[in-house]
Amino acid sequence: MRKFYILFFLLALTMVGTNADAQNTGYNRLQNVATGHVAQLSGGLRFAPDVTLEQAYGKPGTVAYADFDGQKVTQLRAQGVDVVNTIVPMMKAMLLQMIDPETFATLKASALEMVDGVLSGAMATLLKSYMNNYSYENFQEYVGNFDTNLYYTAVDGGYQLYLKTPPIPFNAGDFTSYFTSKMNSFLTLYRGTLIEYASTYLEGREYLIPVVTSFVKHMQFSDVLYLREMEDETYGAYFGFANSDDLEDATQVVWDFIPVDDTNYLGIEGAVKDADGKWWTSLSVDFAFRVPEGMKVYYVDSEVDYSKSLIHRVPVTDEVIPALTPVILQLNGEDAASNKLAIVDGYYSGNYNDNQLRLPVDEYGFMLGFTLEEPDRHYCTLGLTDGKVALKVTDQTEFGPNQPYYYLSDDLVILLTSGSLTLADDVSGINQLVAGTPLDNQVYDLQGRRVENPTKGIYIVNGKKVLRK
Repeated sequence: MRKFYILFFLLALTMVGTNADAQNTGYNRLQNVATGHVAQLSGGLRFAPDVTLEQAYGKPGTVAYADFDGQKVTQLRAQGVDVVNTIVPMMKAMLLQMIDPETFATLKASALEMVDGVLSGAMATLLKSYMNNYSYENFQEYVGNFDTNLYYTAVDGGYQLYLKTPPIPFNAGDFTSYFTSKMNSFLTLYRGTLIEYASTYLEGREYLIPVVTSFVKHMQFSDVLYLREMEDETYGAYFGFANSDDLEDATQVVWDFIPVDDTNYLGIEGAVKDADGKWWTSLSVDFAFRVPEGMKVYYVDSEVDYSKSLIHRVPVTDEVIPALTPVILQLNGEDAASNKLAIVDGYYSGNYNDNQLRLPVDEYGFMLGFTLEEPDRHYCTLGLTDGKVALKVTDQTEFGPNQPYYYLSDDLVILLTSGSLTLADDVSGINQLVAGTPLDNQVYDLQGRRVENPTKGIYIVNGKKVLRK
């Protein structure tokens, strides 16, 4: 741990944001010029450039909204997450939480001890003087002023996207260049220690480890880190970093922003096919959109008839479907080309207050999907029952960022013995379980089986648990 403290003081390292450029403000796809792969935010902050442009046409996670100001990217948003304005400040806050005043004091003492071990004479005296005068308040100011912008430079074939890595965390006057060289040598020496610590600190967020490891592996003081596509056994391909010394080929760090339009379109692929030959899917995206002629849009409300295993689907008549509105789509066909969505910029609203479909948000409230430790009968996803479109109890544990779901109440988990709610346009005599409509006093055990002659124990009566003594 001491080595980590020493390195952290010498680096004053933070997770800085990304930096990029492009001409096309609006909705784009980001394609690596060398590989042809398109980056997609596939969930859990996994930026995975593992699909071709043609494959990307049917993947909403490849669409990102980008805005630019001069040589900076001021917004880069995908799946509801703005990397520049959300993730980066969060990482800075994490650094300040990790390095409190007590940790800083320990770190500083360790760094001074290390200087005595590797330098001598006037240079050691000068460096120790600067370090002794460097306070925790200086450190807070240094982190607070960290450049978190994403930058770009136009090159042949596209743009280089890069971060500006930090200078040394104090002013060494005429000797700044010398100290930068020395501190980069220290960084190289202890780089493995920091990578090991980062892996431990990010336990439970393993999807960040490849990116953080790549950042630490290649960063240098007073340098830039280029965004590049990296290979990984677990994630296949992901965003990583490289400095100019680590590049084998300059095209590795060249990206192109490709506007989403009629040619570079976003289409939706069919998920299930009903008995009438119609294709269906569910969808949640972070932008407003229009559907093409022939497609139909629905949501489900709180009206449920558990005895008939039916749930009420509500047709959506709005011309524009607002962003972050989970819906069910009846498609024109199976392939993405048959179901091209028109992305609409701007804010739109609608009357969806009773929409019971849920967005797949993670623990931080980002629409990045989530993972369950084990299957849970409360969760339903789109499927088929007897050839009809239904919300079915699922055994899946991975929920993607564009896959809305329906959550069964505790009562319905027990009473819904079929494990499925078929979508219905008109359900007369519906039992609104949420509103507490009487359910004819029938008695069920905790497995949802009807009981004719109940004895002592806990049962379900009229949708509620009852203790029979």
